[in-house]
Parts: sequence; structure tokens; C-alpha cells
Amino acid sequence: MWTSSLVLGLLLATTDAASPPSGSATVSLPELLALYGRQEREAAPPMPPAEALVVKSQLKGHLTGEAVLVEAHFEVEVLASGSWTRVKLLRLDADTYLTALPTVDNATVAALDDHLSLVTQTPGRYAFDVSFTLRPTAAGPERLAQLRFGPHVTPVPLRLEADATAFTLTEPALAPSEEVDVYPRQGVLRVGWRTAVAPKVARQAVRPPLEPSIPEAHATWVSTLEGKATLRVRYALRLDREQDLELTLPEGHHLKRVMLDAVPLVPEEKEGRLLVKVAPTRVGETEAALEVVLTRDLGIFHLSGRLKLALPQVSWPVASIQARAHFPAVFNYRREGGSMEPAEEKAEDASSASTPLPGKVLHFRQYLVAASAPTLELGYSVDISQSYFR
Repeated sequence: MWTSSLVLGLLLATTDAASPPSGSATVSLPELLALYGRQEREAAPPMPPAEALVVKSQLKGHLTGEAVLVEAHFEVEVLASGSWTRVKLLRLDADTYLTALPTVDNATVAALDDHLSLVTQTPGRYAFDVSFTLRPTAAGPERLAQLRFGPHVTPVPLRLEADATAFTLTEPALAPSEEVDVYPRQGVLRVGWRTAVAPKVARQAVRPPLEPSIPEAHATWVSTLEGKATLRVRYALRLDREQDLELTLPEGHHLKRVMLDAVPLVPEEKEGRLLVKVAPTRVGETEAALEVVLTRDLGIFHLSGRLKLALPQVSWPVASIQARAHFPAVFNYRREGGSMEPAEEKAEDASSASTPLPGKVLHFRQYLVAASAPTLELGYSVDISQSYFR
């Protein structure tokens, strides 16, 4: 009974529905099982030549001073069904950092065993984008970053944006351009660059601060026969900004006025010293003129005697001092001491005096005065050269 059923089943399985065969056959059980296995193999669909194919891949990058920022687009066709399929897209080296991963229906895109992979068990077409950063292998002016493709991806070029004014590509060595195509070599994309050297801009020469000084000074003493004396000193200043100038008044002198370029100043006076703030009248200039007027009572002139004269001591060095003394004409004067020496009258001094001063004129000079007060000692006696009795 059981053998007849097997025979009947075999006949039904191998009989063409259009023309049913006639007759019967008897086969053994092993032969019958072999016939069933061959029938199932012939009925099952054939396996695909590959579990999945990467049908499209694109890479776009942007070069910065520290790394290469890459956006990748992939389209994967999964052919296998009924089993898990893994597609290895990119090799994740130590200097490759994933920054954005997609969410894909019926599949997962993530890092798995040093590869960026797509894993699924559902056949179909998957399109997605991935972002990552390629860091250079070493710091320094010359930098190199690389990307290796997975075994399932055909290497494709990288469309790279780079500011030609800020970076210079060293690998590949291409002409400067805003966008270049970097092609892989032996399955590896390499991008080498260095930061472009900024052109040297000629620095404007900065003039060092001008050391304040007094190139020259002119002093004038004028005295009456009663000994009422006036001392006027005019200092030619050389400076480029506001400075403090200190004057120490000679003993017995009193300040009458101080003027800077004919503008009156109010100095700070303390213990016989004057502190004056001086500066060029106009911006950019380096010259100014300070005038100091002092008064003193020399005492009544006698038939003979001595005069001790002095100029203020200034805190700046003075290159030269020219001095004139206008004293009563009834006396003869001779130098008897002091730091100032007799000098001859200069032609420009005679011509520059618009209003001649009364009295006998004496000329003196001194050079290179620093941290001291110029002094002069004069002896005088009655001039009898024009007297009737000689």
C-alpha cells in the first residue's frame, strides 16, 4: 500500500498536465528521494552573482587649515534575500572621523570593524549621505590627509574646494584653482597642502622718539645805573611731543614771565625751580621757543666793584649760549671769572636788533652746557677815557 502511494506520487509529479502519461512504474525509496531533491533544486531561483553592488558613489570635500571636510553620497543595490548582507564602503583609519550618519529604512549605516558599512537583510536600493573629517597625519607647515576605500567600492575622485589664496596643494601638485579633482592612486585618496605664506608688507618705519635738547640759547642782561637789572633768556627747543622742562633760577632773581612761542605760560614754581610743560605749537613740528624774563637788584654801581652774573640752570643739554650785557656806559668792564668766555659781536646780532639798547655792550659765549648754570664775573671801574682830566 505504501509503495503504491509512492508510485502514484511520482507519477503525478512527473506527469505533464497537458498530456498525462499512461502506465505505471515501481522504484525504490532511495531513488524516489533523489528524484525529490533534484526537483526542489530545479524549482528554487538561482543565487545572484553578488549579494550587493555599489552603483553610485560621489565625494565632495572642503579644505581648511586643519583638516579636509568630506561629504559622501552612496547608492547601494542589495540583491541577496533571506540572509544578512554587509557592504564595506570606506576604511576608517585613525585620522578619519565620522561626523554625520544617515537613518535608512530596513538598513543600518555605521562603523563596523574599521569600516563604514551598510548592513541589511532586505533587498532593495539604498541611497544615503555620510559626512566625515580627514585629519592630517602630522602637524607642521606640510600636511597630508588620506582616505582608503572599502573592498566593495570602486575608487572615485574627490571634488575638492580649496581657497587658492590661502592654501597651496602639494599632493596632487595642481595649478591653483577654487575646485580641483583629486584622483585616487592604488585605491587611496591623498590630499597634501600647506598654508600659503602671506606676502610681506613693508612696515612703515617708526621714527624713534626725539631726545629733547636746546640747540642754542640767547641771553641778554640790561641794567640801569641804579642796579635794576633784567635778564631775558630765549631757548630754542628741539622736541617732538610734550615734555617737562625744569629751570633753576639764579640766586636773587625773580620770575617776571614765561612764554612759549609768544604764548604766556603759568609754570609750577617750587623752591626756586620752575617746572614748565613744553610742546611744539603744531603737530608734526619739532621746534619751539621758550622765553624766560627775570629781574634782579644788582645794587647801586660804585666807582669800582664786581658783578656776579648767572643764567638759569635747565634740565636739558644746551649746545651753545650767546649772551650780551648792556651795562652803564660810564664804566669799563673786564672779565674776571665764570664759565662764560668773551666773544666777538656777530654781524647777524647787530642787524637783528631792531631797537638798540642803551649802555655799553659786552658779548660772551659758552658751549656744551649740561646740568650746570652758566656764570660770569665782571669787574668794573669808572671810564675816564673821555674825561677832561687825564
